Amino acid sequence: MHIVLISPYSGIEATGLRVLSSCLKAAGATTSMIFLPNLEEAMAGDHFHVRNVEPELVQQMTTICASADLIAMSVMTPSFHMARCLTEAIKANLSIPVIWGGIHPTVRPDECLQCADLVCVGEGEQAMVELMQALATGRSYASINNLGYLDQDGHLVLNPLNPLLTDLDALPFPDYAFEDHYLLHEAKLTRATERLMHYYMTDLGSWASGPVYGVLTMRGCPYHCTYCANNALMDIYDHWSHLRRRSPASVIAEIQAIRERLPQIEAIILRDDTFLANATDYIAEFSRLYREEVGLPFRAYTTAQTADPVKLQYLADAGLRYVIMGIQSGSRRIQKLYERKATNERVLQAARVIHQFAAWAPRPTYDVITDNPYETLEDRWVTLQLIHQLPPPYRLSLYALTFYPGTDLYHRAIADGYITPDDQRSYAYNFQIIASTYYNFALFCHSLNLPRIFLRILATYEVFRLMSLEPLDRLAGRLLDGLLALRLWRNTRLYARRHVAWLETEEVEAHG
Repeated sequence: MHIVLISPYSGIEATGLRVLSSCLKAAGATTSMIFLPNLEEAMAGDHFHVRNVEPELVQQMTTICASADLIAMSVMTPSFHMARCLTEAIKANLSIPVIWGGIHPTVRPDECLQCADLVCVGEGEQAMVELMQALATGRSYASINNLGYLDQDGHLVLNPLNPLLTDLDALPFPDYAFEDHYLLHEAKLTRATERLMHYYMTDLGSWASGPVYGVLTMRGCPYHCTYCANNALMDIYDHWSHLRRRSPASVIAEIQAIRERLPQIEAIILRDDTFLANATDYIAEFSRLYREEVGLPFRAYTTAQTADPVKLQYLADAGLRYVIMGIQSGSRRIQKLYERKATNERVLQAARVIHQFAAWAPRPTYDVITDNPYETLEDRWVTLQLIHQLPPPYRLSLYALTFYPGTDLYHRAIADGYITPDDQRSYAYNFQIIASTYYNFALFCHSLNLPRIFLRILATYEVFRLMSLEPLDRLAGRLLDGLLALRLWRNTRLYARRHVAWLETEEVEAHG
């Protein structure tokens, strides 16, 4: 059995799809993987619906998929339109079954089956292996758990779910055997090379100028944030809020295995939103192994509830150089809407703890959700006041609120009339692109760590209220647009330098 796995995302990480590829290989299949990175999307220069599926891409993808027995595609909500276009193009040229998996097929299986032949709901490692074995032997897949399909009458059939995998160490590491992978590079599907992999593994939110590798150490989430995909998964799995952890030894072994394949990796990202929710003993053991066997600088996420100085000290001694913490809003009313339990005092206390580690991680990042139609002027001003009290220096990551299907906030927004059940704006909108408003301008200025006297003026209620009125709000928005354009220009130059360092050097060597 040969299976082609396709990632339609802006980057090439696609950890879940890479783990699936490794599972399928371990079960006896062969795989190819196709990645469609898009730098404009990654740098928040474009929305997700802008990309077109060019005829040349269709032709190349058809050639790669022609020998496949199954085509699998990972689909998050913002990639729905791209996945649909790719699937329609493939099915117009090939008679090969296509299965979609990921969060969007999990929460919208009926919609996805208008495009795909099958969907995989929830965790898919066991289901995909069983599907591959069924297809290889000509058996029916009708009884395979986690699969969804349409019966002969066009009715939706959803099979029961397998229990959640508890032994995460049993999973193989993500597939980085890039010789069988293809990347969309300069409008062509190109067989991956070490240099191409390094080029596309840049992380714009990182302190590192070179490639970075992101690793996941757990599944599940103890929080109930109403806007998050984990919130939707809690409606599907009874125990999704229970954290399932990999052992520190397994995490370290994965990092080392990937570094053998890609030796120029400069830094590591612990991508779990709640890594510091681990017990102190776990973090102490992880830190010891990481310091002894990896030694690269790394980034980790925390929450206000878990920013513990003892845990942070272990991590700092191991190489922690960048901390990210979600704040989202300073308004108690909006915090309740989001089911964010930490008070503002708890947030500030956590920020002060993080600030104690400035010698190791000098400029933490705090996440804020903006462009929320539920917010009033007072809500936004209270959030700005909270941000103004954070100990500088810091960065802010500003994200436009998006109502993702399946979440509690999505259902609330429908009930309150902000969106309709057939609203597909979340399918196309890049949440990194924020509205041109005075509020976002003031937040962005705080992220730039401009002089405190200037920031104090921006946060003054009288100034905030006045500047939020038209036409001053629109004027401030234009200033913000200019600042964002400068950031995009800077990031574009970063990629240009990396293009010279990795790809043009490769071309010289190839022709030398």
